[in-house]
Amino acid sequence: MNKGKAVTNPETTFWRIGLGVGLLLVFAPRVAPLVFSAEPANSIVPRDVRLYSTIHSIGIEWDVAGDANHNASCKVQYSLQGSGEWRPALDLFRIDYHGWYGDQKADRAYNMLAGSLMFLEPDTTYEIKLALSDPDGGADGRIVSVKTRRVPTLSKNGRTFHVVPGSGGGDGSAANPFRGLKSAQSVARPGDVFLLHKGNYEDFTFDKPGSPDKYIAWKGTGDGDAVFSRAIVSASHLWLEGLVFRRTPAFSNGLLANGSVEDAVICRNRFSGYHYSITLKPTCRNCYIADNVIVGDKENIDVSDISGEGIELNHSRGHVVAYNCISRVADGISYADRDCDIYGNDIRDVTDDGIEPDYGYANIRIWGNRIHNPFNEGFSFQPQFCGPWYIVRNEVLTKRNTLKPNVADRFVLVNNTLVSRGRYAQGRADLLLKSLSRNNLWILIHDRNAKDKDYAIWQAGKGGRSGPYSMEYQALPDWRTDVDYDGFDWDQTPTPFWWDLGTGRTRKFKDLLSFSQAVGIERHAIRVRKEELFEVTDILAYAAEPYSAKRLTLKKGCAAIDAGQPLPNLCDDFNGQAPDLGAYEYGKPAPHYGPRP
Repeated sequence: MNKGKAVTNPETTFWRIGLGVGLLLVFAPRVAPLVFSAEPANSIVPRDVRLYSTIHSIGIEWDVAGDANHNASCKVQYSLQGSGEWRPALDLFRIDYHGWYGDQKADRAYNMLAGSLMFLEPDTTYEIKLALSDPDGGADGRIVSVKTRRVPTLSKNGRTFHVVPGSGGGDGSAANPFRGLKSAQSVARPGDVFLLHKGNYEDFTFDKPGSPDKYIAWKGTGDGDAVFSRAIVSASHLWLEGLVFRRTPAFSNGLLANGSVEDAVICRNRFSGYHYSITLKPTCRNCYIADNVIVGDKENIDVSDISGEGIELNHSRGHVVAYNCISRVADGISYADRDCDIYGNDIRDVTDDGIEPDYGYANIRIWGNRIHNPFNEGFSFQPQFCGPWYIVRNEVLTKRNTLKPNVADRFVLVNNTLVSRGRYAQGRADLLLKSLSRNNLWILIHDRNAKDKDYAIWQAGKGGRSGPYSMEYQALPDWRTDVDYDGFDWDQTPTPFWWDLGTGRTRKFKDLLSFSQAVGIERHAIRVRKEELFEVTDILAYAAEPYSAKRLTLKKGCAAIDAGQPLPNLCDDFNGQAPDLGAYEYGKPAPHYGPRP
């Protein structure tokens, strides 16, 4: 095994093979030409490993060649550095995806094994064992070490200054504060904290950088609103906290990053009325966006409106977006590129999707969020350029589909509570054949006044797949499929599962057993009934309560308790004999959503 982060480079091996083939071509008898198969080999050739981390997660991407039959695997174990106590994690996921979406393409055709470790301690070094093998030949083993990032904190040794609105002057003391941000920024150096007193600071560009572990902080004092019409962040290691952003006719964007901003902290701010409240650039890295309150500019939440985001990550990477409260925008959180954690957010009343990682790559992790009343879907795959994505322990109440299943690769769907008021809880459900799905609760509440009287909890067929917003229909499981141990309440429909088995015609199944036998998934799934599941008695009334203190927690003794299957690192900490179904483990504290006290 190779210990440490160093990884083997296969160029030397390929050079030797190439030299051997060249000599063979020169000296072979000229009887018949050599013929090489155009098919890729089934044996695997390891190439480079990429590692990265956030505060609570570690991402791994291991490039390979070969393995055309996709039967290679990579076992994963992890431990605190030096402890010697190894714990199992999920295997890495086999990725072989070219990322096609209309005239859009992924940055390359990915052939790799990839995955994440989640729910780790911040600022901690972990050792990870990777054991790659292929029954057709080829293997490698490596031990690597990766440190998670720390939770951002302010330096205790910096200077503190006071600021009020104005056009110059002051020395920054409490008795004689700087008058205006320009005067304050002129003296700023890493580690300084600037306390902004109440008043209107209008439009300002923060362009003086801090340094790693020494932010320059701009904080509201709490003696009244420190109000901005717009702020531009164009330097790294800045901290903006407790500020108030109010839209004016001049600006439809609230806070914008400009350039290669790294490690910015945007926390506990309030945004009102913007089309885009927080917007990053593709060159931004490793920002922390937490505990903000965002109310957008959507007056009518009962129509589809796809323009205007709460937090627009804009195809950038490495970010943590946590515990924000977001409403009246199009998408709550959009366009994570790769290696992003999105958790603890309370998102409701949006006119498009709850969370939209469209065009995203490997290791986007979405867990512990509450999403209520998106006009379209809870999570969007339009497209997923490369997996895996992780969707874990979210509570989602939608008016239509749970997932927008347009162009998808490998993803993880584990322990979610998924409630839909649409004709289908999930249309184009063949998307799920690309997933590892476990322990979810699928609940359908059909609108008795809807025009569509015929409805299903899952629907999969070839229809409606023309144009760029579509993927090839998949009728039956393949090497990407691992779907089981979910719970279903299909309301009163007599045919809950509609599925085209590859004949071009939809077959309607009356129960789980016949569906499972025909399609080959959900062999351990169960029928549940919402009236017997949840402590909340009226789910639709609960969905209408803004930021309710309630949760769709389970009733004692209900069928969802102990009905799941453990998965290492994701759901191996449970009460009883097995994990419960849904977002909440019975007997454990319910998670917090939105800004923390």
